[in-house]
Amino acid sequence: PDMSGGKRFKFAGSTFQIMTGVDEDSPNPAITAITKADPPVVTSAGHGLEDGDVVKIVDVVGMTEVNDELFVVSNKTNDTFELTDVRGAGYGTYSSGGEIQKVTFSNFCELTNYNRQGGASAEIEATSACSTAKEFEIDLPDYGTTQIDYNFAPQTAVQLAVQGYYDSGEKVAVKVTLPKNGGTMVQLGYIQQTSEQAGNGTIWTGSLTVRNTGRRVDLA
Repeated sequence: PDMSGGKRFKFAGSTFQIMTGVDEDSPNPAITAITKADPPVVTSAGHGLEDGDVVKIVDVVGMTEVNDELFVVSNKTNDTFELTDVRGAGYGTYSSGGEIQKVTFSNFCELTNYNRQGGASAEIEATSACSTAKEFEIDLPDYGTTQIDYNFAPQTAVQLAVQGYYDSGEKVAVKVTLPKNGGTMVQLGYIQQTSEQAGNGTIWTGSLTVRNTGRRVDLA
């Protein structure tokens, strides 16, 4: 019989990367405009970025809300790109200045398990005199957490970075690329928990939990 072929992706062959730093070395691409839009469009001539890159913006005058924040690049052209899932209509008006610092990633080769778990959105009761049953509105989405399990090796670049971001409370980025051109997923959040454990007859293992601050960004 004729059977439709389903798409599936193995864990083996997937690439897992975590943010290990920000390239602060000059010269970085300069910003010349940012629109007050949903999402904002950044103008930076010949920026060299690709969709799915993660960047930090600094030194903007006027639209100060974007300073020192991480953003996922999407819909890039040679001289512009969008700040994915950002609502900029209520931001200040861009005046001048600003530069783009690209986030650096390292492969998380010690990773053994990856689990992004979306949270349940709260219900707001909306029952009224004319209701025939309880009615609810769904509150804002809760993007939940991402748990990563790994073989504990605290002096590797990735795990040193994880500990540093856990200690500082700074936002981080996690990037997963599926095999067979299955696309890339980018998640931003804060590392809210780390642990390590071992026992007789075992190896040292660790885990971390990222509190996700927005939706998973999917790119082809």
